[in-house]
Amino acid sequence: MPGLQAAFERIGDALERRLPLTHAAGVALAVTDVDETLGVVVRGFADAASGTPVTPTTRFQIGSISKSFAAAIAVQEAEAGRLDLRASINELLPWLDVPEPLGPITPHHLLTHTSGLIMGTEEAFGALAVAERLRDRAPGFEPGERFWYSNDGYKLLGLVLERVAGAPVDRLIEERVLRSLGMTHSEAAITNATRADLATGYAPIHDDRPARLTHPLVPAPWTVSNTADGSIVSDVVDMAAYARAMLNAGRPLVSSAAFERLVTPAIADAELPGFGYGYGWWVGTQDGRRRIRHSGGMVGYTALLAVDPDDGLGCVMLLNGAGDRDEVVRYALACVRTAVAGDELPDPYVAASPETIDGAGEYAGSYGALGVTREGDGLAVTLDGVDARLHGTSTRDAFLVADEGLDRFELRFHRDSAGGVVAASHGSAWFDRDGCDPLPIEPHPPAWDEYPGLYRSNDPWVPVIRIALRRGRLVRLATDSWEDPSEAPLVPLDDRTFRVGEEDWIPERISFDGVVEGRATRAMFNGGAWYRSFET
Repeated sequence: MPGLQAAFERIGDALERRLPLTHAAGVALAVTDVDETLGVVVRGFADAASGTPVTPTTRFQIGSISKSFAAAIAVQEAEAGRLDLRASINELLPWLDVPEPLGPITPHHLLTHTSGLIMGTEEAFGALAVAERLRDRAPGFEPGERFWYSNDGYKLLGLVLERVAGAPVDRLIEERVLRSLGMTHSEAAITNATRADLATGYAPIHDDRPARLTHPLVPAPWTVSNTADGSIVSDVVDMAAYARAMLNAGRPLVSSAAFERLVTPAIADAELPGFGYGYGWWVGTQDGRRRIRHSGGMVGYTALLAVDPDDGLGCVMLLNGAGDRDEVVRYALACVRTAVAGDELPDPYVAASPETIDGAGEYAGSYGALGVTREGDGLAVTLDGVDARLHGTSTRDAFLVADEGLDRFELRFHRDSAGGVVAASHGSAWFDRDGCDPLPIEPHPPAWDEYPGLYRSNDPWVPVIRIALRRGRLVRLATDSWEDPSEAPLVPLDDRTFRVGEEDWIPERISFDGVVEGRATRAMFNGGAWYRSFET
């Protein structure tokens, strides 16, 4: 098909334009139809130090896309009558003893992220350690009531599958999914042996602040794993075969009825706008088309698989590092769709500059010691005698400061009840906008002065927790180097324990102890321990 060559050339150009705007060394992308892989595009390095390029058979960790593989095993077991998706997980795993004060937590709830369980941390290694930790972690809401993404929930699901099917979950996935689809270059557990032919995972050099594009990349910490929430290693050729199974209504993996279970959202408006979550898949409408998709992230890797069942096309994108995948995957699907139809290709991909900020004018103004100036389509700030540009993020009102002395914290703008921008913050510093009524300062218990600081752990996902005290409120500041930054208020539950987030149903918890010379030395987050560092 003559148009396909031009389509994939245009997709390759898009990858070249996008890769420098990620925190990754290399990328691979494939598009398939219901019958075969239509094309593969690769750019960058599988290993930057040696100059080894990415190839179509370069393997990456696919992260949470693995959840959909576990979901396929779950519906197989349910259809065979060996798994009751509505039974309490404490009945299915009699030793488990997870609290169920608000009603039974079932495999259905685990599959759909509606269990109310914490998202989890990797400070506790492996599914059994997670299960033990969850024994004293009550859910934040009634199971089935709402969506809260939980890696720990899928780890429990893996334990359930192992019990009812009588084999380790990685072996189940390899035998029932990978071999069934001919995914011979994939495996369902990450071991040290896996590392021999895997793309090197990369992360920004700083783990104590939101990542900027100027931060150098370094090899990410190495982890091993065989849990059901994200332990598959694959390449884009094999993943295209998996996409074809989804394009063929789950065949040969599951029956038509079981496939409908996978792609029927249990709850609308999950954390991805316009999508609901089924069993291991987000399902919704994007670009005017029905789309089934899942993203993935591991330490040093990110991924996205998207399937358009009505167009009969699927696309997978794998990165050895972090970065937005959605834009390029949508563009790739549009290019191939128009090429197959014989229509004119979309315009060449243009990557937006990180300095381009929508609605920049509403932030410009004087905030006492902080000056914010509109410059073209972006913003510049003056703070502590430094002039710097702001870079946008996917979080509204949150920006990165393009200066080595100021990039440790986001610059965040704050709004009043009418939606107007009335203040800004940078770490613990607060700046009221000139001419606006100051937001109230809340009194706080003296003990809270002990908690601000930077805490470290061996958790490769969350090596750093940074706490600030700002206008009488404790805040967990952004330190995430893997995806876009965010911050969350700490809401007191008792004298030393806090909910991490404003809404009263959020299950995440943090507490502080080990006070020495007026400073807490330990932060306990979701049962894991982080210890105060000397860093500021």
